[in-house]
Amino acid sequence: HYNCPIVTSYPETIKNNVEALEENHITFMNPFLNLNDAGSVKQELLAALSEKFPVTKEQIDEAVDAAYAELEAYRLEVQQKGEEILKTMREKNMRGIVLAGRPYHVDPEINHGLEKIITELGMAVLSEDSVAHLSQLKRPLRVLDQWSYHSRLYDAAEFVGSQPDLALVQLVSFGC
Repeated sequence: HYNCPIVTSYPETIKNNVEALEENHITFMNPFLNLNDAGSVKQELLAALSEKFPVTKEQIDEAVDAAYAELEAYRLEVQQKGEEILKTMREKNMRGIVLAGRPYHVDPEINHGLEKIITELGMAVLSEDSVAHLSQLKRPLRVLDQWSYHSRLYDAAEFVGSQPDLALVQLVSFGC
């Protein structure tokens, strides 16, 4: 459940290099939030926000709980859609590609419309997070399995490798 050290340093880079923040008297807040621990998120947000805003612990708790409930609902919806697409693929005797990438790869300026090319070829497109839950990957792995994205990618790859009608394509802009 670690995040990329480069990505986690972006707020510090912005804070120390964007002169407009100071010139325009913009309050820039960048508390570290461990999104895998709702309790610590609540504590860090309360500490950071209560310095500048009239916010209560109850408001923070309610907002964080609502956010995590919505995140879980989103994840379940993505998984259900993946299962639905797999079912449709098999009913129509189609092939599919799990197009794995980071969230910014959804941007058509970055992915160059690859998903449209794939669908125009008559194949279904799935994301790694729509099928990763279908894996029974045994851990530990022979790699350092500490990055959330890569863990999900390994699970998706394990699932794809067991399916004769699926292939996996990983979009990579840079590597750590």
